[in-house]
Amino acid sequence: MRKVNSYYSRKNLGSWLKHFRLNSQNPSISSQTTLARKLFLEQKQVSKIELGEVEPRLETAAEWCKLTGWREGWDIVANIYGLHPFAVPPVHPELSERLPESIMNARQQLTTALDSLDEIERAITKRRPNKNIDIDDIKNNFMDLYDLKPAIKSMMYAAERDIELNIDEVKDEWTAKSVANEVVLPNMAQMEKEKAEA
Repeated sequence: MRKVNSYYSRKNLGSWLKHFRLNSQNPSISSQTTLARKLFLEQKQVSKIELGEVEPRLETAAEWCKLTGWREGWDIVANIYGLHPFAVPPVHPELSERLPESIMNARQQLTTALDSLDEIERAITKRRPNKNIDIDDIKNNFMDLYDLKPAIKSMMYAAERDIELNIDEVKDEWTAKSVANEVVLPNMAQMEKEKAEA
C-alpha cells in the first residue's frame, strides 16, 4: 500500500485546525478565546491543540471545523482518522470557491463516470463463466466513479458559499425522504423486527 502524503497525518491536525480558526468563514470565531468558549474548552487547551501538543477528541475537531465554517476541515479530519473508505482529502478550496466552475467540474466528472460505468459493465458482461475479472483492467474506471464524491462535495461547498445553500437542510431532507422510501439502512429496532419476522 502506498503511503499518503504526510501533511494529512494526525501530527499535523493542530496546524490544520489553527488554519481554520485564523481563516474562519465566521469572523466572530477567529480568536482562541472565542473558539475555546464555543467548544467548552480553556483557551490554553485550544493553544495546545493548535501547537500539536494535545490531540483533540474527534468530536472537538469536527465541531471546530463546523464553527469556523470549514467543511473541507471535516473531510481532512475524516481522512486523517480513516473514518470510512470514502474519507478522502478535500478538493482545494480555490476550486470550490465559485459555483459555476464547480458545476462544470461536476458535469465533467459525471460524464467521465458514465463512460467508466459503461467500461465496467462491458468487462462484466464479457466475463466467461468461472473466470475472474482482472480488477487491474478496470480499476481506473472505478477511480473515475470514486472521483464523483469529491466533485459533488466541492460543488455543494461552493453552493453554500456562493448562494447560501444550507447543506444541513439538504442532508436532513434527503435522509427523511430516503427513510420514507426505505432505501437507507433500517434502524436497530426495525432490523430486529425484520429478523424476528423472518
